[in-house]
Amino acid sequence: MLISRLDEQQRRWFVALEAERLGRGGETLLAQITGLNRRTIRRGRRELAAGLAERPTERVRAPGGGRPAREVQDPELVPALETLLAPETAGDPMGRRAKGKRSSLRHLSAALAAAGHPASRPTVARLLRQLGYSPKVNARRTEAHSSPPERDAQFQHIAEQRAQFQAAGEPIISVDTKKKGAGR
Repeated sequence: MLISRLDEQQRRWFVALEAERLGRGGETLLAQITGLNRRTIRRGRRELAAGLAERPTERVRAPGGGRPAREVQDPELVPALETLLAPETAGDPMGRRAKGKRSSLRHLSAALAAAGHPASRPTVARLLRQLGYSPKVNARRTEAHSSPPERDAQFQHIAEQRAQFQAAGEPIISVDTKKKGAGR
């Protein structure tokens, strides 16, 4: 419980002290118990031996530390996501609200991985927000996934028409209609 409350530096130093106290085999045993890598424990021992002289007091992690964002590691990730979203984007044509999509984060993450751009669901959600999409699934998603194949063909046809009009520089008009109930 104590180790889970410490930041990464404190955890490294505490485990290094305990490994030192245990002596031979201490690093291996504490690596198994805590899940820390043995190299991390050795680093903590070196830092303690140096009197923590090179450790900044105002920061836990050195500037620029940490793993780079997924889109920095894979510059083609965002264009691949946009390509996946293009045929299924819906939403307010005036841009007052976030755009919607039919696929769930799980489906988008799996499709990106299949295209060679692995990204976790939280990463996909973050990228969707950056692109102006709502990370939530469209409320009609269940209807869209349970619809007959002809409906998907209709959406494909509309997407092809939209692409042709865009290529020709023609305007695209989006019309949203609602089905009225009987007797209205």
